Amino acid sequence: MATASGARQTRLALNDMLWLLAVPVFLIVLSRIAVQLTDTAVVVLVLGLALFMTAGIWLRLVLRRRIFLAGALRVESPWYRRLRGGPLMALLALGGAVPLAAILVVAVARVDAPHLLLGMVLNVPVLVLVREFWSRRLASHAVPRFRAMLALRLALALNLGLLFLALATAALFRTYPELAGLTLTEAMLSEAGRQEAASGLLQALMQLAAAKDAMAWWLGQQVLPGLIEPGLQIVGWMVLVATDVLVVWSYLMICASVLTLLHWREWHPGGHRQ
Repeated sequence: MATASGARQTRLALNDMLWLLAVPVFLIVLSRIAVQLTDTAVVVLVLGLALFMTAGIWLRLVLRRRIFLAGALRVESPWYRRLRGGPLMALLALGGAVPLAAILVVAVARVDAPHLLLGMVLNVPVLVLVREFWSRRLASHAVPRFRAMLALRLALALNLGLLFLALATAALFRTYPELAGLTLTEAMLSEAGRQEAASGLLQALMQLAAAKDAMAWWLGQQVLPGLIEPGLQIVGWMVLVATDVLVVWSYLMICASVLTLLHWREWHPGGHRQ
């Protein structure tokens, strides 16, 4: 029985990996065509990704609310039904997903090095394996109907740190434009001017992102080298690329939504009896 159960878990994990691989493959294709999209296509793309992300975000919000309600209110209380999460919570989740989707689209459209997309591909098996690890560790601790989503939340948190650390470390060894002799404003305007896209909306967002990057590069070249300790320079670069954590989180939100839709019947708190 244990062998059969282990084989089934392995098959499910491999199935999850195959579905999750569709996410980085889609982003790789998007990186090739994003700058050719029109304004309408960009808006539709961002809203579509945001709606997809919302499924995962909303379910985690519902889970958090259900855990609170299970310890605070009786099931027969009318307030248990009113507070368990509905359209308003989904709308709030969508409001948070829209900027995340826009950040991801802009990052993919501007990608000029393979480390971001490669990191997303390599992270697929890591995410599934870490989720399986936490699921086994929580087996004797968590309430069964909440265990899968708790394991996913822990896996997302750990993967956020791992993937961001890997991307930030790769960023330390990249070759950046030489900004010596330029003021901060000149560096930002120079990099913003390099951005081109058929969509005026996407181009404006790309220019803002490029200006942010130029600020980080300028500080890295003009300010951080003055620090005496090499370790402090590394820490400084990590701080400068901290905004990239939103790109990583956006990607993980899409992955979470893929897993949510695959396992909706098992994971949805409303699908279980008390």
